Amino acid sequence: MKRLCFALLLALCATASPLSADTFDPEPVDPGFEGGQVSGDVSELFGDSAWFGRYRPHVGYRYQAGDTIGRIGGLSSFDAFFPVLEGDDSDWLMFIDARLLLGDDNHNLGSNVGLGARQYLPEYQRTIGGYIYHDTRDAGYANFDQISGGIETLGDIWDARLNWYVPTGTTRKQYATTHVNNGGSYQFIGHYLYGGTFTRYYQAAMKGLDMEAGAKFYTNDYMDLRAYAGWYHFQASGSPQAWGWKSRVESRISDKVSLNLSVQNDRVFDTTVNFSVGIQWPSITGLRNGPRSDLKAWDRLGESPERLRAIVVDNQEVQDPNGGLIINPSTGNPYYFMHVATGGNSDGSYEDPYATLAAAFADPRTQQGDLIVYDHRDGSETGNFVLADNTQVLSEGPAQFINSQFGSIQLPDSGTGINPDITGSFTMSNNSVLSGFDITTASGDSIIANSVGNIRIVNSTITNTSTGAGINLNQVTGTITVENTPILKTNGRGLRILGGDADITLTNSTITTNNGSVSVDIQQNAGSVQLGQLNITDSNYDVFISSSSADITIEELNSTNSVNGPLYIENHTGSVTLNGGTFNGSSTGVYVDDAQNVTVQNVTMNAPTNYGINANDVTNFNFSNNTINNAGQDAIEVTNASGTGTISNNKIHSIISAFDNAIEVTTNGDITLNIDDNTIDSLLTIGDNGIDVTTNAGNATVNIRNNQITSIANAFGDAIYVTNNSSGIMNTNITLNKITNTLGGFGDAITYHNTANATLTTNISNNTINNTAGLFGNAINVIYDNGSATTTISQNTIDSDDLVNLFGTSIYLNLNTTGTTTSYITENIISDDNNAALFTDGIALDVDRGLNHNVFINDNDIAQSGGIFDDGIEILMANGIGASANVQIHDNTLNGSAGIGGRGLDVAVFSPDQIFLDVMDNTTDTALDFFAGVGGTINITDLPNLSANNNGATINLLGPGTIQNAP
Repeated sequence: MKRLCFALLLALCATASPLSADTFDPEPVDPGFEGGQVSGDVSELFGDSAWFGRYRPHVGYRYQAGDTIGRIGGLSSFDAFFPVLEGDDSDWLMFIDARLLLGDDNHNLGSNVGLGARQYLPEYQRTIGGYIYHDTRDAGYANFDQISGGIETLGDIWDARLNWYVPTGTTRKQYATTHVNNGGSYQFIGHYLYGGTFTRYYQAAMKGLDMEAGAKFYTNDYMDLRAYAGWYHFQASGSPQAWGWKSRVESRISDKVSLNLSVQNDRVFDTTVNFSVGIQWPSITGLRNGPRSDLKAWDRLGESPERLRAIVVDNQEVQDPNGGLIINPSTGNPYYFMHVATGGNSDGSYEDPYATLAAAFADPRTQQGDLIVYDHRDGSETGNFVLADNTQVLSEGPAQFINSQFGSIQLPDSGTGINPDITGSFTMSNNSVLSGFDITTASGDSIIANSVGNIRIVNSTITNTSTGAGINLNQVTGTITVENTPILKTNGRGLRILGGDADITLTNSTITTNNGSVSVDIQQNAGSVQLGQLNITDSNYDVFISSSSADITIEELNSTNSVNGPLYIENHTGSVTLNGGTFNGSSTGVYVDDAQNVTVQNVTMNAPTNYGINANDVTNFNFSNNTINNAGQDAIEVTNASGTGTISNNKIHSIISAFDNAIEVTTNGDITLNIDDNTIDSLLTIGDNGIDVTTNAGNATVNIRNNQITSIANAFGDAIYVTNNSSGIMNTNITLNKITNTLGGFGDAITYHNTANATLTTNISNNTINNTAGLFGNAINVIYDNGSATTTISQNTIDSDDLVNLFGTSIYLNLNTTGTTTSYITENIISDDNNAALFTDGIALDVDRGLNHNVFINDNDIAQSGGIFDDGIEILMANGIGASANVQIHDNTLNGSAGIGGRGLDVAVFSPDQIFLDVMDNTTDTALDFFAGVGGTINITDLPNLSANNNGATINLLGPGTIQNAP
């Protein structure tokens, strides 16, 4: 008992201090050592305590490098050997063998605690023994225990041993799984979908035995070598049986140091090689000074048994033959399927499906939701079906895809191309999907969604002949998707959206309706609406948008015979975009009232009886790339506009347009207005204008650029007419336009008229104006009745090959304002090749009011070949209220030799007005006339040299007023 207690103490504690003992006489010769002498043993470590006989406790360390059976990586072993009982003549020994194990792989711990006994048989010079152990091992993912044991026979020359190992408790543990896609192989089993490669990972402790036998084949004074060969067998649930062979070479440098090299092979662990070094202290024999090698059988009673120290563990990978469950990534749960197929009558499993959708929907599991109802039929059924939350109703007709842990996968059996026919309706719920059905509805709505969100309707058709809606969305939220689902509707709404804040998208889902009051009805909703192609015939309203804040996009709207208009927008705070389509026979094509961010583009409107586009109280609009033919009233009319407005690249055609404008814009707030690149042509225009802009309030930038306006006969109308009634800051650019007219009556090509006390910058440049016959019309007509202005009229080409031109002026500027003005009329080309022209001027300047006017008329080319009383440049001050102006006239060409009474320059000033003139370097083939009426004053710079300064022109100074050299 004392030895057992001491053994436990030594197993837990290291030696605290060196122990001393007296030497004693040499022992008698031991059996097996006949004639051998030794000088002492390790009993001197413990003295004469009588605790131990010949065999004393020893501790050691052993390191095994490399893999071996059931273990990957090296293993450290901290050993303790303790004799418990020893025979009187030391020929038998009972011992405790214990060790702490530490693996290189993740530094996992293990242990061996064993009890053994050995008997030396002197008559055979052989030791026999047996032992039993309790082993533990932390294998990384699992902890295992086992009972092991063995028997052995040890001799001077040859040895043999047999060990067995039996795990106890938990012998197998799953520690991980993997599920990977294997290329798209999926199958239904019961109510679930399986597929991919599903692998379970286990660690399993293996039971088994090993045996080896070997012999010493070399020895000298310093070492001996032994070679062993043997076999082993291990097995565990889930592993193939490991039958293998092994071989080992052992070298004992002394009874304190040992070396081992082993090789083993089997089909489970393959070939492994293991090398170990072991050190024990004190010696295993009890002999202090020898022998260093050539250990005899009796000496080996005190060595530790040779066995597998770590529990044999197999790391298993087990693949499920069915694959793994397909998971819904949004919920983390497996998809649950309720199957419907012809001839089924049971529980909705794949092997025994329901025969009808009605039976499947009656199943309590379907009513719970969170599943897929999968219809495998190509038949028909009548019924009104209500989906629960998170329910998908799919058919085999289209290729059906679901999201999974592998991404999108196609369901087995799907893609036949045949949809089941359903007479009735579907009521959607939260997170629901309907795909692959041909729905016919004769009463009520076909698709209903009330106060739900996140629904999809795909790969279906909807035919509705009732007064209900094809799709009725009421207070929906989240994302609503309608894809590849055409809607055919008569006598009612194809699509109705009322309230809610959902993002609604129709993709490849044409809505075709006829004989409806409202075909697409969108009211009181937020979020967004994306519509595809709409084909609508004989409706009151094709698309009706009211009291909403949604951003709405319509890709294409094709309308025929709409009573109130294809697109009607009112009280809308979101955006509306129409990207294309054709309107035939409508009243007004697009009507907008109290809205913002409206875009209409790429639409052809044929013969609207009223307006093509009529927008009132609109902020931010874009009407571009449209074609409008023969509008009954204005082609495009915008009133009370503000923000940013664009009217560009439109083509507006008319055979007869009476008292209507092609483009008319009236502003009522700050605005940037761009009217660019439009083509306007008319056979006859009576009364109104090609482009008519009126600014009534706020600041404005108005750009009218690169438009082409053509008329065969233009009566009482202007090509471009701009009126400013606002006292704000006004910037106007009328540039690069081409205006062509065959017959002009009482109309101007370009008119700018300001009435308010505004600050104006007006640029009319690079325009081309052609006229064959003009009556009482001006090419460019600028009138300021108020305000301060900077005006540029430059680089315009005005070509009037008239037969008759009466009272028309190419460029007319009227300064009837007390504000400050600076005007530049420069580099214009005016070709008035008249056969008969009456009172027609190239450039006419009227100064009626104000004292701060500076006018520069330079570098113009005015050519006249005929006319009566035509002037190249005419300046008139005759309003009689004391106006004053500074006018520079330089480098102009003023020709008109065939005219009767015409002058190159004609200046007339009446009381009490006065003018300051700088007239230099002009060329004329007629004369320069200056007429001062009673009380009028003309001041001319360098008057004495006026003729010389103007290339020898004839100078006529006329009238009773004052004409003098400028002071």
